[in-house]
Amino acid sequence: MTRRVPALLTAMLAGFGALSISAAPARAAVVEVTYSPVSLGDYCSAKVNSSSTIGFYNGSLSCYRWSSGGSGMTYTGSGSASAACAYFNPTYTYLGSAQGTGQALICRYSV
Repeated sequence: MTRRVPALLTAMLAGFGALSISAAPARAAVVEVTYSPVSLGDYCSAKVNSSSTIGFYNGSLSCYRWSSGGSGMTYTGSGSASAACAYFNPTYTYLGSAQGTGQALICRYSV
């Protein structure tokens, strides 16, 4: 009986090891988040020019502020789509970006 206990324990531990090795790894989910021009303005204000209030993505990210006197918008600089995506969700893994409707920015992440 005492000889069988170590053999049985060894067999059980080997079985548990096989189970842990054969378990499939968790797959990361891919999510897309759309950021409107007003949201892009937050990124522009923080990272491009503090006077920026709005940003548009049309293949590139352009930042603007409202002109005084209501005469339209003034260009304040350009930003990076990948940097904007990282700014909004720094813990996600950035995969890519695309243009959304209304010149919004669509960021694709792995989470």
